[in-house]
Amino acid sequence: MAPSKTKCLVTGGNGFLGQHLVAQLADSGEYEVTVFDIRPPVIPFPGVKYITGDLTKEVDVDAACKGKNVVFHCATAAPTAANAANLKLMDAVNVQGTRSVVEACARHGVSRLVYTSSASVVFDGSPLVKVDESTPYAARHMDYYTGTKAQGEVAVLAANGRGGLRTLALRPSGIFGEHDTLLVPSVASNAARGKLKYIIGSGRNCMDWTYAGNVAQAHLDAAAALGDARRVGRVAGRAFFVTNDDPRPFWGFMGDLCEGLGYPRPSVRLPFHLVFFIALLMQYVILPLLAPFKKIDSDFTPFRIKLASVDRTFSCEAAKRELGYRPAVSLDEGLRRTLASFQHLRRGVGGARPKST
Repeated sequence: MAPSKTKCLVTGGNGFLGQHLVAQLADSGEYEVTVFDIRPPVIPFPGVKYITGDLTKEVDVDAACKGKNVVFHCATAAPTAANAANLKLMDAVNVQGTRSVVEACARHGVSRLVYTSSASVVFDGSPLVKVDESTPYAARHMDYYTGTKAQGEVAVLAANGRGGLRTLALRPSGIFGEHDTLLVPSVASNAARGKLKYIIGSGRNCMDWTYAGNVAQAHLDAAAALGDARRVGRVAGRAFFVTNDDPRPFWGFMGDLCEGLGYPRPSVRLPFHLVFFIALLMQYVILPLLAPFKKIDSDFTPFRIKLASVDRTFSCEAAKRELGYRPAVSLDEGLRRTLASFQHLRRGVGGARPKST
């Protein structure tokens, strides 16, 4: 008789990272996978059960978690151009929704909860160079979204030990890959409009990027560690940084994406302090003044300027040592796979059109 499969739930399983995770769970043959998402799947995975529900509705969350052994909480309200100002949505999904997941897991005897957090929870705008998990949360986060992710992480880790529940948080940095809805589409759109000609600052700042397939694998590693009697005491209640362990210059990676989409690499240098001042002016003076007359969606924010101009690298030694994590897909191979999946956004091919002259 074949051993019974572990029943797991993936919240946000139809999203960017969620699709990578669901594919690996299904392929492992060890899990009976259920996806909980507010959106239906574009292409359902064979053998996966799909539940359409709302993370802000406790009754939906409760029903989804019932009878599960493991919950992977990936769902998030990310700061897209369309909802960056929707602070209530971020609170409802990233904070209250996460608390609802925790309560449902505790109520229904779920044994393991793995939360998708963010490396940015420790970022306050200052350079970070190979920092580890001893780095405290930022006293003041640079955007509202990251603050809500930190609150969600705190709630998940605090719940460790409630009944039989064991919890763990993963902090990926700079996720990219197939199904991406933020980074690559944004690069294509901005490059098409001539907005990626510029390098902000020295151009030497490094960042840890992480291929989504590797982040998904880290979730499986985390669940396995929480279910291992020999390791659970060392990993439960903790957060772990997850990267490709291959930091690259931020603008070099941006250049690779631009080039792969048929656009020139950024080359014109702009002083950081000037650009940062303009971003501050936009966020706190110009946009509020225009708000009563015209809604303007802008990703030109102080947070994004800092992301693009200071070092942000993280040590994933703890994830390697305690979870057995290894970034199986190299950064270059991950970039190749990503660009191959976005050929419809190449210059002159699809949705991203060159700026008319």
